Amino acid sequence: MKVMRHAIPVIILFIGFVLTECSDDSGSAPAAGSATLTTTAVTGITSSGASGGGTITADGGAAVTTRGVVWSTNSAPTVSLATKTTDGSGTGTFTSTLTNLSPGTTYFVRAYATNDAGTAYGNEVTFTTPSLPVLTTAVITQAGGTTAVSGGTITADGGSAVSARGIVWNTMPNPTIELATKTSDGSGTGTFTSTLTGLADGTRYYVRAYATNSAGTAYGNEVTFMAIAAFTALDDAIAAQMTKYTIPGVSVAIVRNEKLVYVKSYGYADKEAKQLATNDNLYRIASISKPITAAVILRLVQDGKLTLDQKVFGTGAILGNDYGAPPVGSQKDNITIRHLLEHKSGWTNTPDDPMFSDVTLTQTQLIQGMVANRALTYTPGQTEYYLNFGYCVLGRVIEKVTGKKYDEYVKTVLQGIGVTDMVIAGNTLNNRLPNEVKYYQAEYDPYSMNVTRMDSHGGWLATATDLARFMVHIDRNSSVPDMVSADLENQLYFSFENWAHTGSLPGTSTFVVRENDTFSFVVLANTRSENDYNAILNGLYGAVVTPVKARASWPAYDLF
Repeated sequence: MKVMRHAIPVIILFIGFVLTECSDDSGSAPAAGSATLTTTAVTGITSSGASGGGTITADGGAAVTTRGVVWSTNSAPTVSLATKTTDGSGTGTFTSTLTNLSPGTTYFVRAYATNDAGTAYGNEVTFTTPSLPVLTTAVITQAGGTTAVSGGTITADGGSAVSARGIVWNTMPNPTIELATKTSDGSGTGTFTSTLTGLADGTRYYVRAYATNSAGTAYGNEVTFMAIAAFTALDDAIAAQMTKYTIPGVSVAIVRNEKLVYVKSYGYADKEAKQLATNDNLYRIASISKPITAAVILRLVQDGKLTLDQKVFGTGAILGNDYGAPPVGSQKDNITIRHLLEHKSGWTNTPDDPMFSDVTLTQTQLIQGMVANRALTYTPGQTEYYLNFGYCVLGRVIEKVTGKKYDEYVKTVLQGIGVTDMVIAGNTLNNRLPNEVKYYQAEYDPYSMNVTRMDSHGGWLATATDLARFMVHIDRNSSVPDMVSADLENQLYFSFENWAHTGSLPGTSTFVVRENDTFSFVVLANTRSENDYNAILNGLYGAVVTPVKARASWPAYDLF
């Protein structure tokens, strides 16, 4: 038992020795903690940059080796992102510059500080970069040979005050404010008016409104126009007719010796929307569609796909019995292409014009009904009787011999002469195309007809300039090649020194004129007088032809 009593203290002393040795740290410092910091509010915000920073109030017991800010379009950005700054080391306040930002974007920002314990972050702050302003360019008005008026409307400043605004123009598309040809028209949002000066007569210009804020410069839609010296006698005469007949809008194009020497539009394309008429406006051209169809028929003759004296209906004819066999003895199988072109088919509009009788019938149904049921009033080829239906049939002839839809084939021919905007019209106001005028008539709804079905006799939409270009290519003059030979043109009225073709539908009055083998002019209006279809046509014809004939000097430029 004595031995055991002496052994216990030794063991205790040994353990105490071991414990004492284990607690000895040789004077080393305690482990470092994270730094303590806050994120500074973001200032100096532009569309692409901003200023931020932070304040490090404690280093956590270990030196801060890297500090800066990090940002993202998502919350809680970290230094693993490339979008960060490095702004020295140590504690205290630092400033950071955020770059390569996008306009109109919300960012999340945190200051960061890195020491031996890792990276700590400050509170998160957010900011949004300003957007560019939103604006539109006003249509050109009061255009003359050296000046014009435009402007713009700024509907939103993008979150930053608009410091400058105006319009800029050039003879090339997409002008910018680096050009000297611009105006400065104040600041802020809203509508402003600008005057273009120093223009060259007979030159096309491209115009854009601009607005500048801290995000940069934004531009409105581009508008184009021709600087053209006023033709006062004609302008005044047209204005008088517009007042007399309450015509909302008119577009005019005048050609002299195959050069487009004057274009102008008057009034409104859309009264309710206060949309001014321009020479880019499309109009229903009504029966001016017939010269288009006639020229394409002549082109097919020239290409060897038709002959003018080829028969249309019946066995062995172009359309054969596609629309039913002509009744025996009806003489309908004697109708030729020439007869349809010259309105000498023998059919009349008794008891009605089939193209306006039932808007629900298809072209096929109409032709089937006429072939089967309506007797000829005259012997084919003997008597001229103006007939819309005959040109409806010619449209189907074009489809038969080309294997294409009427409008598709005609567009390919028109594109060959530089006419690219013509299309077949829709029927309703909802079908109205962006550049198309609105049609007005008190006595009859212009949107109650099947205009699309009228395609080859009255269905086209065109601008005045489109039709002027077409006229240049069927005038037998030598400067510009015609779309068909002179021999074929001589088969129709295209050979006359003076000829005119009118078009008239509810809401539409149009005409093209060839005058003294020198002038061609086009006039399009978006209304009609129901009690006298010709009243507006005659009034506008006189308003144009008289000053055109009286004018002694014409510009040498070509506005085509």
